[in-house]
Amino acid sequence: MKKLLLDTDVIFAAENGEDRDAAALIETCRSGDEFQAWTLATTPLHLIESGMSPDRIESALQSVSQIPINASLNSKAFESGLEFDAGLLMAAAETFKIPFIISNRYAQADHSGFLSCNQLLNGKHNELTDKVDFLNLNFPLHAIFDEVDGRFMDIIQNTAFAGGNHVDLFEKEFSEFCGVSYTIGLSNGTDALRFALLAMGIGPGDEVITVPNTFIATSEVISQVGAVPVFVDCLDGLYTIDPDLIENRITDKTKAIVPVHLYGQVVNMDRIMEIADKYNLLVLEDACQAHGAIYNGRHAGSVGHAGAFSMYPGKNLGAFGEAGCLITNDRTINDTVRCLRDHGQSQKYYHRMEGYNGRMDNLQGAVLRSKLVYLNEWNCKRRQVAKWYADLLSTVDEVVLPEVPDYSAHSFHLFVVLVPDPQALSGHLKEHQIFTGFHYPVPLHLQEAYQDHAQSGETFPVAESCAQRLISLPMFPELNKEQVQRVCDEIARFYSRKSC
Repeated sequence: MKKLLLDTDVIFAAENGEDRDAAALIETCRSGDEFQAWTLATTPLHLIESGMSPDRIESALQSVSQIPINASLNSKAFESGLEFDAGLLMAAAETFKIPFIISNRYAQADHSGFLSCNQLLNGKHNELTDKVDFLNLNFPLHAIFDEVDGRFMDIIQNTAFAGGNHVDLFEKEFSEFCGVSYTIGLSNGTDALRFALLAMGIGPGDEVITVPNTFIATSEVISQVGAVPVFVDCLDGLYTIDPDLIENRITDKTKAIVPVHLYGQVVNMDRIMEIADKYNLLVLEDACQAHGAIYNGRHAGSVGHAGAFSMYPGKNLGAFGEAGCLITNDRTINDTVRCLRDHGQSQKYYHRMEGYNGRMDNLQGAVLRSKLVYLNEWNCKRRQVAKWYADLLSTVDEVVLPEVPDYSAHSFHLFVVLVPDPQALSGHLKEHQIFTGFHYPVPLHLQEAYQDHAQSGETFPVAESCAQRLISLPMFPELNKEQVQRVCDEIARFYSRKSC
């Protein structure tokens, strides 16, 4: 049943016979089959002021629930920048999670978010409800807005922007969350990877093993510290590095392995650490898509010598801009990265080394602290969404679902499936207001940036095959089962039509 918030003008027009659409809408609301109607508690007063009798008002509001007006709603209405009544309707709809505001006067004034009675009855609301975003960053803000707003005001009033108390507290809280000794707040996930390699002593002439099916940040930092990225193919169905292929790539120049926990799926870290111990290699976990993912009871990023995270806004734990961090149990890595992020300073104007400007902003630390409290809950919701997808798509033969081994709790930063024709499927879904993504359509060894790489002529059959067939379906914690059902129904419909 769809929730509606009715403006006073709709009820007035319906009761006075001035608008057939309004009268039809009110009658539909009375039946209770399709719509659940709400109005503001001030509506009866406005109707009395318009000259309507109490009996008629009682009759008009018989099937309409009333929303109480409080100081918070009034404040949001004043801050909205809209006419006060319009702002009050918007604030009430947001607070009580009512998706449709029905108001002829504000719809005619082209206020975004308002529908007229005619638009509603002619199905305009279906266009809005049927849309399934690939990612929606607005929903998580409701839980943290007031807290973040207060923290931002505190930061602004104290002009504590670069580094600061919230960065320090986030570092402490994220260390506790991941079960590690140290967290270093940084400006982005790329710096986290780069600084870790530098702190590990990786440099010119060294080789670092990683995968070709990832974002270029993983490999570009290896090149940027002077080392050479050495690619190893991934596992079909898991999309993570194939441990059985690593040893064949190890030479006397190999110094480290960078396993990527792609899409939130954790690598088989026992095998990685076994190989690293055998050949005396360092392990830097690229956990930039795996916030809160679990490997055999341990958090992603906490098993190797260090773990790098990106807090880009779309991540499971995302900032309000660029941010990242590194976690480690190694004191030397911790101390070196702290120095590198601040121009190599051990204290102000005393430089142990040449460094970088890679500090986390205090504003981002404040946001991440507020969001961290909800990370486990949000990841659980992502897993539920993934289960719905898996159940509903299990009978569609053309769709290859991601595997989740027993050793991991996937964090489902992305829900990626393999299909024969991802571009055609994406186009079909877009026609039906369902939006998708592609992560990542060109493996690194086939990128122009690596045309002169020593492995540019090699093939990595699993990575290449997956890249040609992958499509990322909508995934965020607030997706409901009806939306997932619609996505899956359209996928099934697309392939059933093709087979006819």
